[in-house]
Amino acid sequence: MIGDTMDLPETKHPPDQPPTAVEDAEILAEIARGDLRRFDTLVDRYKCRLMSYIGHRVPDRHHAEDLTQASFLRLFRAARSGGYSGQASVSTWLFTIADNCATDYLRASGRRPLTLETDTAGGNTDASPRRLDCRPSAVLDPAEAAARRESQSRAEALLDCLPDAQRRVVALKVLGGLTLAEVAAVVGCPLGTAKSRLLYGLRKIEASLACMGRHDHER
Repeated sequence: MIGDTMDLPETKHPPDQPPTAVEDAEILAEIARGDLRRFDTLVDRYKCRLMSYIGHRVPDRHHAEDLTQASFLRLFRAARSGGYSGQASVSTWLFTIADNCATDYLRASGRRPLTLETDTAGGNTDASPRRLDCRPSAVLDPAEAAARRESQSRAEALLDCLPDAQRRVVALKVLGGLTLAEVAAVVGCPLGTAKSRLLYGLRKIEASLACMGRHDHER
């Protein structure tokens, strides 16, 4: 593992709190100046949403955790080198990194998965974050955990029924919690296209839910 590292803490507040774009940019500016103390704020803010999105694209949980960690690590290293230009929001930049990581992994699924170790091999890892713990901070009781797994499985099944273009947009909006403008920037399409993909995708999901409801009622 990496030595001389900075801990990535457990989530101390709701991960879906509204992110402040200005604050995010200020944090990256502080990191570029060598002040690493507030990186945990970005991790707290985005780790659960990022894991949800990557976990949908890469169903294997261990690989999804590796890719989530690699995404934060790339953001951190780019921020330290002053690579953030401010042309896009930090959330857009982070989810673009994550989307690329997941796409690269899926394209090269026969090769060694992209992990923290492979992403940092040969690089200077001084003061880099150590392995990210993507587990929820609160321990759920068995019944609640089972209900959450069932709900997540049903949501993923509904998303899987969509064409890829619609699925990515819906997943980024619903699981990633991004704005439509951010979604359009991540997938590289016009805002109007992102809106139509989201609309058609949600309509198909609503139709599927209605069909499932009728089926459950008839049983």
